[in-house]
Amino acid sequence: MPSIRGVRFRLAQALRQTADRLFIPPGGGSLRDIGIGTLGPEAPKALIVYVMHVIPYYVAGKLESAPMLNEHSMYWETAEMVRQLNERGYIVDFYDVHCPEPIDWARYTVAFVQSDRLAECPPELPVKKVFYCTENHWAFQNLAELNRLKAFQQRTGIWVRPERQTRVSFSDEYADYITLLGTPFQQLLYNARPKRHQLDISVAVLPKQVPKNVASARTNFLWMGSGGVVLKGLDLAVEAFLELPTANLYIAGAIEREPRVWKWLKPILDTHPHIHYLGWVDVATPSFVKVANNCIGVVYPSASEGGGGVVAQLLHFGLIPIVTQTATVRAASLGFEIESQEPATIVDGIKSSVRTMLAMSEHELAQRSAAVQVFAAAHHTRAAYAASFDALLDRMAL
Repeated sequence: MPSIRGVRFRLAQALRQTADRLFIPPGGGSLRDIGIGTLGPEAPKALIVYVMHVIPYYVAGKLESAPMLNEHSMYWETAEMVRQLNERGYIVDFYDVHCPEPIDWARYTVAFVQSDRLAECPPELPVKKVFYCTENHWAFQNLAELNRLKAFQQRTGIWVRPERQTRVSFSDEYADYITLLGTPFQQLLYNARPKRHQLDISVAVLPKQVPKNVASARTNFLWMGSGGVVLKGLDLAVEAFLELPTANLYIAGAIEREPRVWKWLKPILDTHPHIHYLGWVDVATPSFVKVANNCIGVVYPSASEGGGGVVAQLLHFGLIPIVTQTATVRAASLGFEIESQEPATIVDGIKSSVRTMLAMSEHELAQRSAAVQVFAAAHHTRAAYAASFDALLDRMAL
């Protein structure tokens, strides 16, 4: 019989392989005429260009069976976009964001496009055009990642592969509306002409809220992220906590996927027992819920985000945010926001914020923790996203 250690090893390998697949988006095609059976061929048509991974499951009536549904908030959101458009009488053609197929723009009354393809729409067509914006401006994000990698190399001597270079897109220049998932910082470099519309980013898992044992949690902090961990500030969080020996930092993410970062991180983990590595996690599992409920803060000094979905998820666990302005976290005012983009200043800001929290009374920490849960319940649920997207459709008179 296999040993328990062997079973655990094989399970860990399987989880890592799964995580690797989740972080690499497969190329996609398109699904046409979603809803035509109910609405009929004469109904108006809407176009969506976004991530198509779960749409085949939605069309088949098996959305809850989609293997990636709870891995990122955007997957459920794509299905909700289709559902609402169908409900309003629009047949939907859904193109994956990587789909190279030509688009017959004359078919559509409205288009929601997350890629550069709004530029292809002939200007004489009366298509209502939405740039479905999920990130900071491409030039800002790409430069921000490269600057973080350069700074990491200067501090450690290690060059790291860029993981989060995003596509060039000029869709904002052709749009009638731009959606935003984050703070006003997210819109700064986009074209000023299109109307802005705030969407409430959802979360993949809505945990049961439990009273936080502040006495137990008050020295524990969490960093969580997916690929591109230098862009997302893992190194800055770790460097800050190297000088905070009375606080614990828990790291949730598949850091081994980025071997040059792991080469730097592993010796730190081996010699600093207050820095804990959880590896890739499923936020719905009891083991992770236990860790999150026993933390008081989330540290997320990302150089570029389009709404800070990781932080939105962790707010539901009552984690007080310590974030950068560039992470575009809407609940930042309930915690600590670091405006600087300079790594050394960010590290100092993290240390200062953590020390401030360590000095707070249990009563104040409990109040702040409860406040972020209230914010999350109001703005970071599937119901909140649905209402905000519905408001966009109303605003566009669809």
